[in-house]
Amino acid sequence: MNANSNQALASLTLWRYRLPLREPLALGPCTLSHREGLLLEWQGEQQPVIWSEISPLPGFSGHDLENCTEHLKRLLQAPGTLKDRLDPGQPGLPAEVRFGLESGHLQGSTPLPDARPLPRCRLLRHDADLEVAPHDACIKLKVGRASAAEDARRIQHVSRQLRDGQQLRLDANRSWTLDTARDLSQRIDHRHVAFIEEPLLPGSDYAEWFAATGLPLAWDETLREIPPEAVEDHLNTPGLAALVIKPMLTGLGRAEGWVRAARARGLDVVLSAAYESNLTLDLYARLAVHWGLTGPQGLDTFDPFTHALIEPNRSQPEHADRPVLGREHLHCLGHWT
Repeated sequence: MNANSNQALASLTLWRYRLPLREPLALGPCTLSHREGLLLEWQGEQQPVIWSEISPLPGFSGHDLENCTEHLKRLLQAPGTLKDRLDPGQPGLPAEVRFGLESGHLQGSTPLPDARPLPRCRLLRHDADLEVAPHDACIKLKVGRASAAEDARRIQHVSRQLRDGQQLRLDANRSWTLDTARDLSQRIDHRHVAFIEEPLLPGSDYAEWFAATGLPLAWDETLREIPPEAVEDHLNTPGLAALVIKPMLTGLGRAEGWVRAARARGLDVVLSAAYESNLTLDLYARLAVHWGLTGPQGLDTFDPFTHALIEPNRSQPEHADRPVLGREHLHCLGHWT
């Protein structure tokens, strides 16, 4: 995934998109009424057009869309060949910009499998109707906004409906103290719980987590914050079961590094979307196969979208009938050769 990987690159067109959502999407620190981002259209000299995406997630990304746009325009307007200007290894790039560059180069240099359906973990948000639990093999339940007693009630309500073999993943988004987590762990049936994602408040010490709760945990935000010298200690945390990897927020190269690190330690890997368009969801489905990932992936994020971009959602056939917005509905920010 470097600038030399795409020898036949002839031109790049930069587009900005804005997709309305079915209803406001509450994402912790902010609520979105639409999703917006950048699309990079890569045109080679005798190969199909390649699309890659740069879509910071408000409230979670370290850079906003305007900042990413300015970074990318500075690269494109610099002297030198287009290939050199689009080198994702340049220092100081936002992770989201690196993702857009790396994923374009990867698709242009590496034969990836076609986008096809793969097992996904069904996402149940904080306001989801839990009267009838889905029959999916894996369910992800958002918790952490209510009291431990209310969260435990919701978890138990779902757990009682699960069949043998169904897996429950919990995501607390760093909401609890260790005492709160201990209290909740005593109120729920552990048998279906695969792990709790980022359970404790930012800055918490996880040394006593597993002894206190008996519940496996998974890293998400932590992966984007760990300094290199602390990686080994974090991956050896007692009770750590999985890494939840969001390539848009880490960059594709770093995401692949986490996949290798997890595999070396026998940890599960969940490739997780950050509400990107169908183009990136299809790329994630291709990457999951390319990287040999098994088990349900965290890609159940397309339901809020009213439209697909450029082409139908190929990896999620239940959404294939969504209207498709073509180039005429995008805003062109420039064309470079």
